Amino acid sequence: MSFTFKRTQEVAASFCIFGKLPRRGDFIRLNATHPAAAQLDQLLADSISLLSQTPEAISRYRDMPGSCFVLRSRDHAWLSLGVIQPSHDESGRNYPLVAATQLPASLELPPLAVLLLACELFFSGLKDQLASAIDNAVEMVACRQFLEAQALFGAASSDDVALAEQLLSHHLAMTAARQLDEAICRRHGHSLEATLLAFIFHSQLQHRFRDSLCAQTYLLPLPATDGEDMLAAATWLTLYQAAASASGADEAQCLLINRPDGRYLALQPRSPDAHIVAQCWGEPLNERFVVDIGDEQAPWRRHQSYAEATYILGRRLNDPDLSVAQLRDLVASLARSIA
Repeated sequence: MSFTFKRTQEVAASFCIFGKLPRRGDFIRLNATHPAAAQLDQLLADSISLLSQTPEAISRYRDMPGSCFVLRSRDHAWLSLGVIQPSHDESGRNYPLVAATQLPASLELPPLAVLLLACELFFSGLKDQLASAIDNAVEMVACRQFLEAQALFGAASSDDVALAEQLLSHHLAMTAARQLDEAICRRHGHSLEATLLAFIFHSQLQHRFRDSLCAQTYLLPLPATDGEDMLAAATWLTLYQAAASASGADEAQCLLINRPDGRYLALQPRSPDAHIVAQCWGEPLNERFVVDIGDEQAPWRRHQSYAEATYILGRRLNDPDLSVAQLRDLVASLARSIA
């Protein structure tokens, strides 16, 4: 798909490719001086430095599949969508191969959940391009042509966004909230109720004390099937944005990571830390970088409205016919009432 959104004529989308290939000794850089690309390069450099140098860790790194990402530049002027694929050069020095499209914030972009779903074919195609380059190619010509094609603004992508909106709306209306509850209980041992309450109250805490809080991520379970994982990620993003937008705290960014223990949406309320990104190399994530949804002593649980919100949300979640669409509206209403 090509990216077509309402925009000023002065600012256009860009793309970048950088990293290492097994058959080359140099560092590939195409449009890597773009501010958003330079920031991403630094984040990945900091992250790769955390990679353990044991044979097991190196093997795990090289076996990891590509991870999709949607990240914002520090000045919020750019939104980068792309794929990170673990790689190395011909001398065995490890560094990922990265390809991304950068969209200017001046575009009238759809909600992140819709954008992610609308770009499913883009992410899938880009994964294939990077895998092919690592396995077969010395040059990145095909990948560059692929990204150049995406940066050409044609009429098609508005149809993709409309289709994504329809698909997501239908999925939310037809999916029972208890299915999400079962999925997160099975993988994490805590409830959907606790997750949504964390979305609401932790996002307010982030908005109020953002400069003094450690970067953390939510780890949300995804299905193990391509396509279904993207739809589930869009569902989680929809619920998070319903909770966070009321307090003006919605600066969500995300990684879709196929970790050794399953697929996850790593949802960051703000810019990710290098430790969070190191999951893309198969590195275990220290608990201090994860929002501990089950922590009964978590500071957001001391909010004066927490008990009331718990009662309202728990009562509605007892309804086996409650849809995710209805749950989204309830979460948005609760978030507005305490903002």
